[in-house]
Order: sequence, then C-alpha cells, then structure tokens
Amino acid sequence: MVLRSTTRTQRLGHGSSAQYRRCPDARMPHDPRSDDLIMWLKKLFGNKNSPAPAKAIDPMAERVAQALAKLLEAHGIACGRHDEWVTPNWQLPALRGHWHPQSHSGRLDIQVLVKPGLTIEESFGGIGPLDESFGSAMQNFSTGSLHVLLSALWDHDDLAQVNIEQWDIAGQPFTAVVGHLGMRGTDEVDAPEPPAGLFNALHQAICREALTPEFHWFRFYFGNVKGDLLFESLRDNEPWPAGIDALKSLAWPPTDAFYGARLFLVLKPATPTAP
Repeated sequence: MVLRSTTRTQRLGHGSSAQYRRCPDARMPHDPRSDDLIMWLKKLFGNKNSPAPAKAIDPMAERVAQALAKLLEAHGIACGRHDEWVTPNWQLPALRGHWHPQSHSGRLDIQVLVKPGLTIEESFGGIGPLDESFGSAMQNFSTGSLHVLLSALWDHDDLAQVNIEQWDIAGQPFTAVVGHLGMRGTDEVDAPEPPAGLFNALHQAICREALTPEFHWFRFYFGNVKGDLLFESLRDNEPWPAGIDALKSLAWPPTDAFYGARLFLVLKPATPTAP
C-alpha cells in the first residue's frame, strides 16, 4: 500500500445527471421515503413533549447544508432535507454542518449521523477572507474526507480517490477505506515528502487495537509550525494516544516553513472469506 500525496485540487463532479434529480436551493421535493426519517429526527432533536414547529435554521448551518447537498448531488446521490440535516437517498446516514467564520479564517464542523448513537465528527480549517475561507474549508472536506465517506457509507467507490483493502484485526475481518494523504504547504514552499514508513506505522498501531466488529474511523494529523511539531490522532472521535505515538515515531522532515499532513480512514466489518 502506497500513500498518495496530494497538493492540488481534486475534481469532484463525476456523477451523471441521469442518476439524480435537481431542485432549487438543494431542496428535494417531498418523497414518502423521507417520512420515517423525518419523524425519527424530530423525536431525536425536537421537543419530546409537544410537536415542535419548523425551526429557523442558523444561516451558517443552512449554508453548509446547501453546499453538502450540492457535493453529493454532483456524485449522483439525491438528497432530501430536514431542517439543517441533509438526507442522502431520503434515509440514514444523514449529514449536517456549521461554519464558524472569523476575519481571515474559519472552521467547518461536519457531523455524519450513521445510525442512532453513531456520529462521525470532522472539522476543517479554511483560510482567506469571507467566502474564500468557506470555499477553502469545503475544499479541505472534499479532498480530505468526502470520498472516504462516499465509499464507506454509500458504496460510491472512486478508486482514484480512495484505497480499499481487506484487513484482519485480531481475527476480525474489516474493509478499510483509506483516503489520500493530504499534504499542505504554503504559497512559497511546497510540503516535503512524508516520512518513510508512515502508512505501515499507522496500520500496525490500528492492528494492535482490540476493535469491536463495528464501524470505526481514524483521523491523523501532523503539523510543523515554525519548528513546533503538532500531532493529533482520533479514533471514533476520541483522542487516541497510540496513534500519536505512531506519528511521533517517524522522522518528519524539518523545515522552517509551515506544512501539514492529514489522513482519514474508515473500517467496516467485513464478511469472513470462506476457506
């Protein structure tokens, strides 16, 4: 397995317009398939004591919802809507997000409700003024996690964007959907090549875990900021020290310029192969 290093924008649109229906403002017309999901979402997030009127959606959440729907639509996936939730194919998993703008940057938070009690949480930074920073954050989501989610949750496998492998972890078979390694530098200096053995170190750390035969996800991040090294590793949304140890064990190239590396992957329980 070879990690791919990417420093350029990936093309998103490869769905056929014959595979889905468009509608204004990314809102799909009512479909009876959405009724059960909408009732469930109302029970989960609404007033449990009395029927809640349609709530006003935060403009920043609405902006993200429209952008998410357009991204999924571009990949041939029709989307319904309930408040700030985007419901691909009118069923779970569902997505929502929120944009936190600042003067020349911002943070994009994405939640993916896989099933009751199981939510993937991802965050992405954006740099630039106003709309530019939002576009930057959405692009980071598109290149960093979108294609992994499309494959793992909606069986939309673009092998130019993800690697799909079969892993055995303590006798439990999993299908691993591994995104590209995102390497980011500055306008003046490109990011250096990642350290040798990066994937093997992370793979071995995961294989040492006692994982339940359920859905799991991992995110790794390394950053070099003027010589200060930043390490982050999350397993199922929670800090994962073993992943940080794996990142720290590697010889990251020293540089005075900023650069960062990010990797996202999902593990799905797989059916054991018959002997």
